[in-house]
Amino acid sequence: MSAALRIAVSEEKGNVPVTILHVTGDVDSKTYMDLESKASEVISAGASNILLDLSGVNYMGSAGLRALHGIVNKLKSSGGGKMKLLNPSDAVSRVMFTLGFDKFFDIHKNLDEAVKAF
Repeated sequence: MSAALRIAVSEEKGNVPVTILHVTGDVDSKTYMDLESKASEVISAGASNILLDLSGVNYMGSAGLRALHGIVNKLKSSGGGKMKLLNPSDAVSRVMFTLGFDKFFDIHKNLDEAVKAF
């Protein structure tokens, strides 16, 4: 049984405004659409720089990786923007590294550094 997905939204001011999606729970075939939906909501509201805080994600399946790809595509189609990842859990890091996703995403361990990187 997957852990319920929760997504809190906050904003940080760096060089540019950064919208942070604090994701907790499992991102799998049952929950990935919730993540995509929340990202679409903030993009529609004007967010163009998104930081996904994955420190509370214990499991990410292939559907979760698909959601990450979908969010990047939504940012591109809305006029451009960037998505970076913050502090993925060890389990998520292993999956991303094994599948080579670590080469496609800018991954940070520190919030301040991640915000400044935009």
